[in-house]
Amino acid sequence: MRLRDRPAQDESISTGSLTPCQTCTNREFRMACDYRMAQMLKHRAPSEFHSIAEYYHALLLEGDPAVTRYVPQPFQLTIGKRRYVPDCYVVRDGNVDVVELRPRAEFDEKRRQALQAFFNLHGMRFVVIPNETVVSRQTEALNWQMILQMLVCHQDLDTTQLELEFFEAVWRAGGVQFGDRVRRSDRSSSRAQEVALLRLLHQGKLRAELTRQRFGYDTELRPCL
Repeated sequence: MRLRDRPAQDESISTGSLTPCQTCTNREFRMACDYRMAQMLKHRAPSEFHSIAEYYHALLLEGDPAVTRYVPQPFQLTIGKRRYVPDCYVVRDGNVDVVELRPRAEFDEKRRQALQAFFNLHGMRFVVIPNETVVSRQTEALNWQMILQMLVCHQDLDTTQLELEFFEAVWRAGGVQFGDRVRRSDRSSSRAQEVALLRLLHQGKLRAELTRQRFGYDTELRPCL
């Protein structure tokens, strides 16, 4: 069954499904765009991105505890006679945004209005975000890249008990430096402790200042109030 809105001049929109599922990038477009693939956590399948802004945007979504899920390249739409795939589907605090990332948020106004009306009909919001706004948060995004890489590599490591112990200890103390729990001289010997702390950070149970400097042994971890 195809879903279709009422035509907005020549910008009528239709799709076969509004169940978000990543659209695979064909080989020609991979060669033409700034393509990259990464394994994330809030989107379980290997995620495909067509620009550095799309990749940073996903990393920042990983670091937002209000975001429970996102799907890159989520829908295949037809607008008039042209095919269109939005950049990302985001579930935040139970609300759904369909996101397009563009330089300076430049997007055809008639098409924007048609997409806003179409997604509003289906309980979603269409949002255009400037690439520059995302890329300006590069330090934060790269911090989350490091955290995600560690967590993805150790998904099978059980740290449930350590997470409980560390959260209680940080709560009582009001904060702890990352290096207090992870051995600088022999990092691998304290891998479980490192993963437990990073999981608490990713879950939004701990917080850290990640916007101005790179995450390291001196980074202060504090409980989220």
